[in-house]
Amino acid sequence: MRSAYSFFFAFLVFGNACNLLVHAQEAAAATDEAPVESNDGSENTCEIPKDESSADTNGESVKDQPNVETEDTPVQAGPFIDLFGEKLLSLKMVDESHAQMETHLTNEALAGKKVIGVYFSADWCGPCRQFTPELVSFYDKMNKRYGKKDQFEIIWVSRCRDANSFGQYFTHMGSWLALPPEEASGQRGHMLADLFKTKGIPHLVLLDDLGNVITYDARSKIPTDRAGIGFPWRNPLSQMYVTLVPKSFRLMIMSHVDEVKGKVMALLKKA
Repeated sequence: MRSAYSFFFAFLVFGNACNLLVHAQEAAAATDEAPVESNDGSENTCEIPKDESSADTNGESVKDQPNVETEDTPVQAGPFIDLFGEKLLSLKMVDESHAQMETHLTNEALAGKKVIGVYFSADWCGPCRQFTPELVSFYDKMNKRYGKKDQFEIIWVSRCRDANSFGQYFTHMGSWLALPPEEASGQRGHMLADLFKTKGIPHLVLLDDLGNVITYDARSKIPTDRAGIGFPWRNPLSQMYVTLVPKSFRLMIMSHVDEVKGKVMALLKKA
């Protein structure tokens, strides 16, 4: 029994150390963001308009845009619900000129995914139109790798100016998921942009299966590693931690770290 407690304590210490390392890596990554450039399509990023929150999502709707049902919806919980809400969208092509929106429960859509990309992009941004096909190709390539089939998902957070533009641009994104346009242009979209340090678009952040940030700068890593040899570009200690420690145990460790962090912040506020 004593040896079991020792083993548990060693894993807990190791997990805490890895979580602290991940947080330190996030802070360092935040200083490496590419500068915001002009939106004429010739530079690397587009600036997000200041009045973006006024985007028209109540105008002409995307054809077959789904009605979100509230009856008999299972109660969901977890880090991805906190981030993305309870529903995500996908687009199914009916034929060459017609598409149908489909609604998915967030936890079901992300079940079994090891890496989740959060992609901020818009149809009016030249660099986005240039990078999106490259990301679609990379996504397909990573999901066909032996032993890692369909473990990578992308959630698009739209910066399009209306629902029609959202629907048209979504047709270029294959089998990705998307935040509903009214969520993307509303409070949740702004929260995600702030949380993931979105200074310009296109912007791609990679998360692990618990919603922890792997890298803020996947957009610049893909062109230099198109074969995905280093994907998802974790540091070696974090990779070992994710490989050796089961997800349920990592979730418990993360909850413990968050609890300790909350207590420390409360003490600092009282000081």
